[in-house]
Amino acid sequence: MKRTLVLTVCVLLTAGAVAAQTIFPAERLERVKQAYSAGDEKAREAVAALEELAGEYLDREPVYVTQKRKLPPSGDRRDYMTLSPYWWPDPAEPDGLPYVRRDGERNPEVYDYPERENSGLLGEAARTLALCYAVTGEERYAAKCAEWIRGWFLDPERGMNPNMAYAQLIPGRTTVRGTGIIDSRRFCYALSAVAWLRGSKAWSDEDEAGLRRWTTEFLRWLEESENGRKEICSANNHGLWYDAIRLMTVAWLGDRERARQIAEHSLAPRLAGQIAEDGSLPLELERTLSLHYSTFALEAVALSAELTADTGYSLWSYRSPEGRSLEQAVAYLEPYYREPAAWPHRQIKPFDRDRGARILYAAGRALGREEWVRTAGEIGCRPEKSDCLSLLYFDL
Repeated sequence: MKRTLVLTVCVLLTAGAVAAQTIFPAERLERVKQAYSAGDEKAREAVAALEELAGEYLDREPVYVTQKRKLPPSGDRRDYMTLSPYWWPDPAEPDGLPYVRRDGERNPEVYDYPERENSGLLGEAARTLALCYAVTGEERYAAKCAEWIRGWFLDPERGMNPNMAYAQLIPGRTTVRGTGIIDSRRFCYALSAVAWLRGSKAWSDEDEAGLRRWTTEFLRWLEESENGRKEICSANNHGLWYDAIRLMTVAWLGDRERARQIAEHSLAPRLAGQIAEDGSLPLELERTLSLHYSTFALEAVALSAELTADTGYSLWSYRSPEGRSLEQAVAYLEPYYREPAAWPHRQIKPFDRDRGARILYAAGRALGREEWVRTAGEIGCRPEKSDCLSLLYFDL
């Protein structure tokens, strides 16, 4: 498969009944469509690469939340369930229970719980297929995308219940936790695909109404459940992603005012409280994958900035009374995106420089810092194979 050029941060989603931000800035998507229609060589090459990837999803059956061997504690196969990745059997206990934490080391048992992989597959498949439809107008892409989305969210027998009560379980431990909510970002990415399906014969008014009901119920669970009330108090990347996930749902539902409130009154001060005077994120520096998690935290905020770009509030422009800002955090990380080997903190696995370049590109465009845009290009984000993000940066 041909490789395309620079990617940028994965920025979400669509609002329901009103026009709002989608997964990509509208002007970028329109630029691709125009270039493709005009026969631009780079655009044609990028679309061909994306269609090759889309072909993989056209040829396979959708995934469902019920494709699991083990039942969740509720006994309902439609409840999402995964294993917390960094918890392992305790070697000091005959039965290994309760599990103990080994930060940054993924227990292979997580792959016995297919929702983790399947929800990510859903998000990528839906976005890829829908974007192919948006650019080419070919109904086969819209039809398959709608099939995937209906299967995960709306199927009466196999569709997911709108909760994350059993996400990232820890064997031997029964305390209610909110940390598994972060998993939901993967399937929430699929919501963004619906904006491009509207107008296709493959996506009906009934589908739209059903997904709106599901999303409304899921948002209610996020904010009212014990799990959600715990996660909203998280001080590290989990708290940032909790707000980003709420924004994914609120933006899809089309509530701009609510989106602005979440960004301005929850996410922005939460971010400021995590940034040190030098721009670092101390709670992420404690991790064994500290460059990864520092970047992961900023990805949540950059995503949220895109979701709220049409609300009149800018997370990129936010400055706390102490001077803390998203720009300050990016500036701290920028030298290490260029040279990850110089990172002075623990990073027990290689860092994916593509992710750093995406942050720099998004920050550079938002803040008018062309040097960051150039650095992103110099890093040269080239994924091993094309993905849905690659298309929008065909000309870089």
